[in-house]
Amino acid sequence: MKIFRDGKKDYYLSVALIMLPVIFWAYSFISTKIVLTELSPASIAFFRQIIAAVILLLWLLFTRSFVPVRLKDLGFIAASGFFGIVLYFIFENTGIKYTTASNASMIVASVPIFTLISEALLFKQKINLKMVLCIILSILGVYLVITVNGTLDLSSSTLVGNLLVIAAMIAWVVYTIFNKSLSEKYPSIVITAYQTVASIFLFIPFVIHEVDSWKVPSPVSLVNLIYLGVLCSAASYFFYIYASKRLGPTVSSAFLNFIPVFSVIFGYFVLGEKLTVVQIAGMVLIMASIVKINKS
Repeated sequence: MKIFRDGKKDYYLSVALIMLPVIFWAYSFISTKIVLTELSPASIAFFRQIIAAVILLLWLLFTRSFVPVRLKDLGFIAASGFFGIVLYFIFENTGIKYTTASNASMIVASVPIFTLISEALLFKQKINLKMVLCIILSILGVYLVITVNGTLDLSSSTLVGNLLVIAAMIAWVVYTIFNKSLSEKYPSIVITAYQTVASIFLFIPFVIHEVDSWKVPSPVSLVNLIYLGVLCSAASYFFYIYASKRLGPTVSSAFLNFIPVFSVIFGYFVLGEKLTVVQIAGMVLIMASIVKINKS
């Protein structure tokens, strides 16, 4: 009986812990939108990674989890950090500047679908009819989200923002491809720490010209920036890893589907963002396709 109680207690703890990164990551789109009023997209990402790197390195020191990296893998770490952190956040943050936090979160939610497409093309992963239908649904959903009532407005800054978020999504897919070989050799937290440190140096060409314009952000922006670095880039990682080991990858992935839902709610109450009926339909298609893919 005690084992049953302990098992159930651990399950509920895991569910609670996995909801934390879901909420943190959902609100990250709102936090980024707020900080963008005072800092450039590249500078926000740069400072966010510095904060995250400090925490990750301290954790590796505290737990004695450092693993030396082979010289031949340094290039992969740098390349993956460039695509998955530098390009991803520059594209995403710039996109959020022009589009809504809600739109950005819904587009990013479709990443698993496009990762599946890349794996099918590059690694010959088998795709069944159900997966094909999910891919079509997701692409249609993204189209509805980025359009204005179903019509592409090429002059709209919102469309430009949406397309930049899609570019961020593509950068993330490339990142996952680079990570495939690394994840077989090193613990995921070690990979993340090294990539985060590498990204700080890789960001320099993008922020060097902004140094003279840097200033201490307002208390609101500073709190949101610290939130992005501490809770979104560092703490969420630990919570997600702990919970996913106990809940399993399928259940864990299912919880991530709540991110765009919470982002839309936060966007509505914090930023006053609104969605059209067409965009809501697009979100439903994206969410439905991801749920179905997880069951495939």
